[in-house]
Amino acid sequence: MKGKSPVSGSHYFQNTLQIQCWAVGRRKKQSILKRLFAQYQNEIDAFWAATAVGCMFLLGILEFLVQLAELK
Repeated sequence: MKGKSPVSGSHYFQNTLQIQCWAVGRRKKQSILKRLFAQYQNEIDAFWAATAVGCMFLLGILEFLVQLAELK
């Protein structure tokens, strides 16, 4: 295996640059919202699931109270 030596004090190694392992940044940078959404996808899904269950629970209580009020 060849020894690796720094090129002009940079962090890149000469044989790495020769075989062109470093990809050119052609991708567009993702917006901050897309990166945050991708990073916290599981937490966001859990939040919406808990919100839906909580809303159904509250609607059930409301329905029970409406039916209880109709009996009197």
